[in-house]
Amino acid sequence: MPTAARPPRLDGLDAARGLAVVSMLVAHLSPVGGPLTVSEYLTAPLFAVIIGTSMGVQLAERRPAAGPFLRDNAVRASVLIVLGVLLQRVYHQIAVILPYLGLLVVVLAPLALLLHRMPVRTVVLSAILSIVSPLVMDRARAWTATGGDRPRVVLELVHWLAAGGSYRVISLLAMALGGLALATVLRRAGRLPAAWAVGGLLTVAGLGTYLVGALTPAGASAYSGTTAEISGATLLGCASVVLSFGVVQVLRDHGAGRVAEPLLATGRLALSAYTLQILWLALVAAVRDQARDDTWWVLGSSLVVVVGSCWALERTWGTGPLEWLVHRLRRPAVRPRA
Repeated sequence: MPTAARPPRLDGLDAARGLAVVSMLVAHLSPVGGPLTVSEYLTAPLFAVIIGTSMGVQLAERRPAAGPFLRDNAVRASVLIVLGVLLQRVYHQIAVILPYLGLLVVVLAPLALLLHRMPVRTVVLSAILSIVSPLVMDRARAWTATGGDRPRVVLELVHWLAAGGSYRVISLLAMALGGLALATVLRRAGRLPAAWAVGGLLTVAGLGTYLVGALTPAGASAYSGTTAEISGATLLGCASVVLSFGVVQVLRDHGAGRVAEPLLATGRLALSAYTLQILWLALVAAVRDQARDDTWWVLGSSLVVVVGSCWALERTWGTGPLEWLVHRLRRPAVRPRA
């Protein structure tokens, strides 16, 4: 497989994406009720925040035309949706988030074109969605419960957009808009010592939001879709991105940059990492006669297989198979000269 030519990347953003993959494995596979289940509060929100941040950085630094930007994101979204549907059929013990992220990309891309230079309006819209989302979720669930003879594809779409039990595009959109707003200050906020100050403030604000929400009747539990959960998750996701930039810089400044390479490789190959996770878990389930996957052994082996494979793939080929595919699909066709 040839190495795909790639534009310069932000290592801090790749580290945050790698952290999201590791957090996902921990959330999916750590024993239920154990201390590591707190990762459930971070994983999906961090993926959503990173999508928003990535779009904001791309628009600010590469300044693509609207047409190619929307086209590239439509291709990316299509791959996420199709792959997610297929992977969910391969393995049923976890809810595959890829279709939700695909639809999120579709919805977010035109909003990003309009809002990437308006961080205040972006934050306001994110806050509004965090308030409106629980109401829309309740209405959507009530509507789908009385689905009757409505087409299944319509019911499935509503489920992805607003009625989902663990994931909903409307909730993820609020988080992604937080990431889009973060992109406007990321270059400054991600540098030391600002990264510690900004990341610390966002962390305290996120934890405080969760605490206040937990004291209300609606609560703030992971995946609940309450206003407190969405707002707290957005703040913690943004904090994780900023702190990832700070950690990478500290490691580089102390000559320990190689320590971060496995995590960075996993972040760069996140789509292949997600797919490898599902295929590995399906294999493990077949060997273990479909036993539950939330065990320390399955978690440890999955971390080794997923992170180790991504590190090896990047060192050997420079990219992952699915990243190469998306790059090929997004590459504009070259017309032959007359």
